[in-house]
Amino acid sequence: MMQRRAVIVNTLISNRFEIYHVDHAVVEHASLHYHDFHEINCVLEGTGVFHLGGNEYPTEPGTVTLVHRNDLHNIVKQSSAYYERAYVHVREEFLAARSTGRSDLNACFAKNGKPASHVIRVDPTWLRSQITRLDEHQEDDFGSDLLYENHFIEFMILLNQAFLGSDKDVVPYNRPVSSLVAAVMDHVGDNLDADLSLDTIAKAFFVNKYYLSREFKKSTGLNLHEYTLKKRLLHSKDLLTAYGSAQSVYRMCGFSSYTHFLRCFKQEFDMTTKEFIRRSRNPDIVHFTDIGPDADPGTPRPDETSTR
Repeated sequence: MMQRRAVIVNTLISNRFEIYHVDHAVVEHASLHYHDFHEINCVLEGTGVFHLGGNEYPTEPGTVTLVHRNDLHNIVKQSSAYYERAYVHVREEFLAARSTGRSDLNACFAKNGKPASHVIRVDPTWLRSQITRLDEHQEDDFGSDLLYENHFIEFMILLNQAFLGSDKDVVPYNRPVSSLVAAVMDHVGDNLDADLSLDTIAKAFFVNKYYLSREFKKSTGLNLHEYTLKKRLLHSKDLLTAYGSAQSVYRMCGFSSYTHFLRCFKQEFDMTTKEFIRRSRNPDIVHFTDIGPDADPGTPRPDETSTR
């Protein structure tokens, strides 16, 4: 069986948003991955299974998966012969800049004021019409860029309205991780600045550490240390943005050694903490990791790659 790895996949070359419309087959057992921007996965035709936050969700026409930046996810499989999807990649900063005190366009990526991903279901005919409208804009006409952005903002307003409808949430039909592993994942996320060693967690849950290690790896494709490290590093990006200093935040995200934190950050994100802070303070600068069709087979890829 192919081992699932969690990797960062950046395909957004704009500092705003991009649309990808695809209908090719899903590669099963694709790697768990995350982005530094939000992803909106829209199913237009066919059925499949989407892995998000330890859950598996059935997808059908009209299913919209709102993936908050840095959340681990992937398409597990398609369960129909034809599976048409549209991906929207959008930067959190762009939505924040277009929001008002009354209308937060990032609201659909939060719960009770905290970052969160969601799966909702909307009318499939309406969803296709919205994607078609965005697909068919004319780029060369005067003012077309502004019209396109306005169409996208309208789409985000309507998605947020759908999200706020209490009857729109999709319930996962299968949890691929055991209740123990799910509880451990929640415990890790809530205690990133605490001792999260295998011994300590096993003792907290009254289980054998070797059993816990084996079950966690079987359920997630990552060992517990890898998962904990990845969650801490993702959290560190938010802390660095808020505090502007690696020296100030490394203990807050669970690292006892400053130099170890710097080394792990560089290995995970391929940049130093100083480079990340500089980029986060200059959001209008585009940073792009090219993952093209001619890339080496071992190069991390998104769920699917396509050009609009």
